[in-house]
Amino acid sequence: MDTLKYDLLAKETVKQLGLIVLQSDVTIEDEFRFYFANQNISLFVNRIPFENEVTKELLQQMENHLGDTMSQFPIEAEFDALGYACTSGALLIGADRISELVAEKRPCKMVTNPLTATLSALQSINAKKIAYLAPYSESVCAEMIQYFESNGIQVIASATYDEAEDRFVGRISPATLQRDAINLAKNNPDIDAVFMACTNLKCAHILAEVEAQTGITALSSNQVLAWDLARHAGLDLTYNSSDNFTSNKGNLFK
Repeated sequence: MDTLKYDLLAKETVKQLGLIVLQSDVTIEDEFRFYFANQNISLFVNRIPFENEVTKELLQQMENHLGDTMSQFPIEAEFDALGYACTSGALLIGADRISELVAEKRPCKMVTNPLTATLSALQSINAKKIAYLAPYSESVCAEMIQYFESNGIQVIASATYDEAEDRFVGRISPATLQRDAINLAKNNPDIDAVFMACTNLKCAHILAEVEAQTGITALSSNQVLAWDLARHAGLDLTYNSSDNFTSNKGNLFK
């Protein structure tokens, strides 16, 4: 057998992003392909154990798996930014603890999650009053609403599908989400934004329509997470009128 010589590629100079995704999530990877279309990036994705039921206890248990999940990323990975993709999990584990567990396993310049990303997005558009739409139990919703209000955001109206099983959350139709987000916005015209919480909700392709019908900015967990990762990694995801594929990401990208 001949032994052949080979050439090595130079180490990549493109931005490296990391994403920790729930085992049960069937949405975020498709939506990130939409948000990061035409971007020259390396996106590494790992799944964290979380089978189905969205309860406070099971959400908090993900803390025990974060280290192992991080250790499964490539050894040489040096992330420009990494996202822990669970809005309710970030609420219950805490952003600081997530960042600590990430840093123990891989170098990462910045760690974010949908909850803190939402606060940053609201600040960027100077939004102080929101309507809140989520799939969670009322107890999880109440805790998340309290989090927003403790950070200076008034939750003027809220609604939930009260669905404990993530396998069903990932199948809630975009048409349903669009209808209910529009109703929340129209019934509360004084709000600055409507926020749809949960990375498993399929919101990417309805945000622009909600905004068009209500005149109110629409935000979703995956949208704000992509936006926060991009801005900290130095990527430009702003609206490009010549590119139809990127033209309907929502006001946040304009």
